[in-house]
Amino acid sequence: MAAHAKVAVGYNIQVAVDAKHKMIVDQEVTNQVVDMGLLTQTAEPARTILAVETIDVVADRGYFKIEDIEACEKAGMTPYVPKPQRGSSVSNGFFRKDEFRYDADRDAFICPAGQVLSTRYESKLRELTKIDYSNRAACLVCAIKSRCTKDYRKVSRLENEAVLDRMAARLKAQPEILDRRREMVEHPFGSIKQWMNRRRSFPFYTSGAVASVGRP
Repeated sequence: MAAHAKVAVGYNIQVAVDAKHKMIVDQEVTNQVVDMGLLTQTAEPARTILAVETIDVVADRGYFKIEDIEACEKAGMTPYVPKPQRGSSVSNGFFRKDEFRYDADRDAFICPAGQVLSTRYESKLRELTKIDYSNRAACLVCAIKSRCTKDYRKVSRLENEAVLDRMAARLKAQPEILDRRREMVEHPFGSIKQWMNRRRSFPFYTSGAVASVGRP
């Protein structure tokens, strides 16, 4: 596996835990370095084993990938994955994207200064259509421009981003579900390391983030 600019022998262990019965219901070992893209394929076998039509799928931010989250919804599973804060705006200390409000009726963003970003530019991100919204004229005279951009601000939205809006609403309504996931699924890895007397170091393995599933 390649990680942190190094190559080493290692495995990425995926575990699905039934939160109702507090039992591991499925596990998989992969050489994939990151957890992105593994959400659906970790949760789907667990749903089959549990013999239920719908389940809640709770995972940490390492699993955040819009295609996978959408696939979960389409398969009848309800995903809860917190969005990571990343990108040039975050690293530069500017307003985050989630501080811009999307107005679906107008198909536009409302910036923290109250201006409407409605000018659209389309491009491709992977296989998805990405739409950039901006308002160059408003940025030029904005009183808080220094907190937002060096030139003019563009905010992007993917064609299927409504799936993220729905998930964000669910997480806002049930923030405690993330703490419950941590209590359920981090414990197995901690126990294994303790049994091997390794504590925080675990040679030849990388115990990445895991997905938690539970009956609704």
